[in-house]
Amino acid sequence: MNIPLLFQDNGWLAVDKPSGVSVHNNEDPQNLIQLLQSQLGLKKLFPIHRLDKETSGIQLLALDEDHAKKYSVEFQNRQVEKIYEGLLRGQLKENDGVWDQPLTDKSEGRKNPSGQARDRVDCETRYKVIQKNNYFTHCEFNLITGRQHQIRKHAALANHSLVGDPRYGDSKYNLKIGSIYKTHRLFLHCSKIKILGQTLICESHFSSFLK
Repeated sequence: MNIPLLFQDNGWLAVDKPSGVSVHNNEDPQNLIQLLQSQLGLKKLFPIHRLDKETSGIQLLALDEDHAKKYSVEFQNRQVEKIYEGLLRGQLKENDGVWDQPLTDKSEGRKNPSGQARDRVDCETRYKVIQKNNYFTHCEFNLITGRQHQIRKHAALANHSLVGDPRYGDSKYNLKIGSIYKTHRLFLHCSKIKILGQTLICESHFSSFLK
């Protein structure tokens, strides 16, 4: 598997991660770090942030620990703008809005995406509709906070789960859609990362089957 390289500098690089590939999980036969080290002839790579295994799109990696720490601080201090695109089940009524239900910073399940009340923290996901029909809504998401599975949880709580979401979506619906469109991926993609205060902008195109 060849991983598309979006940008490379002296200290870091940006790649277009496929859906179904974990960033760094030794239990997987092949993870993104292993694939890139082999592909680029590098001894070590350090993830600056981590996309979910099921999510595709822009993944930033550092070539050394100093650059990893530098850019990780930018993410922690919310100096990074992260834009995602996704395909929601059904038609959203509003063309833009904010999801701000408190969530835990843990992997949860379809029955209770918010998690235990005692563990919930403030969250904010801003969304804007790109295109919609009676069956799907293609949205852009601006991730203001970065909780685990945040967009996926907020979408499920809005009763418009992301198409193909194995954790927070309906399994029967996902099987039906997978059978019709011959794909079983999660339709969530990190399409743009901008480090604020710099000219650095990475972009990756998202292609949905919205018609």
